[in-house]
Amino acid sequence: MSAPASSLSIGARVKQLFKKYGKVALGVHVGVYSSFLAGCYIAVDQKVDVKGMLENVGLIKEPEEGEEPGWLSKSLSGGGSTIAMAILLNKAMFPIRTPITLGLTPYVARVLGRRAATKSAGGRAAR
Repeated sequence: MSAPASSLSIGARVKQLFKKYGKVALGVHVGVYSSFLAGCYIAVDQKVDVKGMLENVGLIKEPEEGEEPGWLSKSLSGGGSTIAMAILLNKAMFPIRTPITLGLTPYVARVLGRRAATKSAGGRAAR
């Protein structure tokens, strides 16, 4: 017997999701990841204040007096390539992407299941 989903860690829930939904979960994950990466690329390319936005939502914090900034804060302040900056930003968005993947996968699986059932029922009726 497994523990309720709400008491599991995010990592355990992701493993449970992939075990239950398999290829559908992988497809949803890749789709969400790609969408976020594209959005991050566009934001960095258009010179959006990404560092300020991440500070506002609490994903990174401004270093206190005498404290050295973290690697993400340093990277976002530097002049890296657009794709490298987008990948770093996308990594920082993990706490946002994961719940979206967890919530979206069962819905996508249901929709795909209905489509498969409709197609197979339609194919049998035509015979």
